[in-house]
Amino acid sequence: MHIMSTLKVTATGVPIIVGVSKAIRDVLQLADQVAATDCCVLIEGESGTGKELIARRLYARSQRAERPFIPVNCAGVSENLFESQFFGHVRGSFTGAEQTMLGVFRTAEGGTVFLDEICEIPLSLQPKLLRVLQEREVMPVGSPIPVKVDTRFLAGSNQNLAEMVRLGTFRRDLYHRLNIVRIHLPALRERPEDISPLLDHFLLVAADRYHRPPLSLSSQVRTILTNYAWLGNIRELSAWVERLYVTGLTPEILLDMLMGESSQTSNVGPTGQLTLKQAERQAITHAMEHSDFNQRKAARMLQVHRATLSRKLRLHNLS
Repeated sequence: MHIMSTLKVTATGVPIIVGVSKAIRDVLQLADQVAATDCCVLIEGESGTGKELIARRLYARSQRAERPFIPVNCAGVSENLFESQFFGHVRGSFTGAEQTMLGVFRTAEGGTVFLDEICEIPLSLQPKLLRVLQEREVMPVGSPIPVKVDTRFLAGSNQNLAEMVRLGTFRRDLYHRLNIVRIHLPALRERPEDISPLLDHFLLVAADRYHRPPLSLSSQVRTILTNYAWLGNIRELSAWVERLYVTGLTPEILLDMLMGESSQTSNVGPTGQLTLKQAERQAITHAMEHSDFNQRKAARMLQVHRATLSRKLRLHNLS
């Protein structure tokens, strides 16, 4: 779990949203205006922009803050088990149903469900979700009796649902039921004035997590980072800061690595970020290159024992 997932909250339990731009201030103003209501809120934005953080803020400022908050990644829900996972089932209703299960919506009774990446729900299942939103009741698998639910629904999407409706890949009636209030989270590259405050925030978070003194960045490094595209948005930025503490490399070296990553998409994972193993391999490779392949110097640069570096070199087939 990287440091973007380290949830920072105020004394009242409200998640901290870092930013000084007008765009993010407008987002927070709208979120706070509708938080106390029970209306459905559709939060749209690219992956890594902080949709769940906004959902948690809506929840924390609502009348349901003392009840459960359950985030669900709709892309990871099995189509065959959709009704069972969401609506629950009674014991013996199908093979393997050894006990009665409430399902997500009933488990969140009195609280809030965040349907993240709702754009991934198949068309065939969308009418079943629409019925829940309209009737506020679920039909557990194996039960002939519907059960009322008192749950607030928030939804997140990294796709433009209005465009999906136009293309016929998302139901219009479900879209209108979700889109009571729409909050659009702008990409980080659209609000560069927020990058420096975010860097300061994540530098402190990572220092606390790894029990190290906070690192500082030069104005030159900050300027380059501010002008970087950040296709992975805040998640990518937080991962870059964490890499500073994990690898022990200088910001300048990691900046070179970042620029290399942006032009070598074949080396990144499905989210557009290096995996931890890939980041470690690149860090070792850069350290060896910058130390003229002297293992003792490279180990000092990486702040690890030479024996550890030797083992890592063998592990990554670099020896």
